[in-house]
Amino acid sequence: MTTSREHFSGAEAQAGASDVLLAEAARHGGDAEVWTAWHETDELVCRAAAVERHSEVFSGATALTVWAEGNEGYAVRNTPGATDPALVTTALDIGRVLAAADAAPAPHVDRAPRTPAAAPLPRIGSDATARLRALTESTGDVEVELRARADRTRVRLHRAGTGPAEYDTGVAQLFARVTARGDGTGYIGHQIFGRTMEGVLDAAERTELAELVGLARILAARPATALDHDDVLVDGRVLCRLLTLVAPAFLLDSVLEGRSPLKDSVGEHVASPGVTLVDDPTAADSPLPAPWDGEGTPTGPTVLVENGVLRGFLSSRRTAAEAGAPVTGSAQRGANGEMTTVQPGHLVLSHTDDLGTETRADRTVLHVVQANGAHTSNPITGDFSIGANAVLVSPDGTRRNAGNITLAGNVFELLRSIDGHDGRVRVNRSNNSFVAGPGVWTRSLTVGHQEGA
Repeated sequence: MTTSREHFSGAEAQAGASDVLLAEAARHGGDAEVWTAWHETDELVCRAAAVERHSEVFSGATALTVWAEGNEGYAVRNTPGATDPALVTTALDIGRVLAAADAAPAPHVDRAPRTPAAAPLPRIGSDATARLRALTESTGDVEVELRARADRTRVRLHRAGTGPAEYDTGVAQLFARVTARGDGTGYIGHQIFGRTMEGVLDAAERTELAELVGLARILAARPATALDHDDVLVDGRVLCRLLTLVAPAFLLDSVLEGRSPLKDSVGEHVASPGVTLVDDPTAADSPLPAPWDGEGTPTGPTVLVENGVLRGFLSSRRTAAEAGAPVTGSAQRGANGEMTTVQPGHLVLSHTDDLGTETRADRTVLHVVQANGAHTSNPITGDFSIGANAVLVSPDGTRRNAGNITLAGNVFELLRSIDGHDGRVRVNRSNNSFVAGPGVWTRSLTVGHQEGA
């Protein structure tokens, strides 16, 4: 079996591969750069104190960009260190096709910095395996399944005439699935992300698993016959799912293509006072740090909404050139080196007012704890209807199963009607994009029982 050390050593051995492609592009009169990634993923699934699956996967990709004849073309190969000269001719052909659609931005002169390797990169070792097995021991009415994953990536960007820039990064992920059996079956899932597997397991062991077991037992109880409540608290787990619907509206390509309802709203209030939305892949709590994006543009904090006011959008080199806007370093490539698209790296919603967790004096709170999938959703209008689970919390803290509910509304209206937060930040992942936010108190949602619930 190829070890992690041997795999990343292979990256060193393939370092000269980019020189071959750059020389071939120059032979055709082109300027070029080569983006290469080496990926390693460990995955371990534990249930009932036993390891059900353990896998190690090694993969990677090579992406070539060529500037020639005033055009910009791309080619991708799902192999790290590829040297096939056909990549160059393919990129040249694609550049000629793209030239008919729009003008290519000039190659940028600012280069990605050489970045020291992150340490330590996440791994699932024998100690983590033992902890995972112990955390899934049976407790009678409750079954715990844990899926641990450790991703490690080395990225290299090599531009003709310069030395290659490189960084290592990684993310530890734990998905917990807790099932309880009582009057019925209660289920809740939760994801935890971090820089190390030890840190993720510490969070699970310290607070998360006990809370999830408690919620699963409540959701297994007979549901309340009525949803009478005074206030609604949308858990961060659910808010992050809803924020993925609104994220495209903050991308400059969506603005240029007329798909963003916020395209003419810079400087206007688009969220409640106190709401801030920032994207920053370099933040200390970013699960997958990246010092520069898929085009080599340095990354950093981009304020999208400040105290409820829209300040700007995320952009790539191409979209920024077309709009005459600043480049934000938001051009991301997929795991297979696909052409860059504008995506957030670590998008975080915050609010200035901490209104506390689910218990309120003289008020019954409907705490929406889990989203079960979108029945309908429209990322352009922001309208959505989702299935969800919730608990009813009495003023004395008593919690009852609210049953399976339907949660409907408009995500843009939700941003405009957030009264405060509960202090519990959650994170959701979509490929290499992360969305984070706390639970929010809001007045904008319609709640109903699902049919047959």
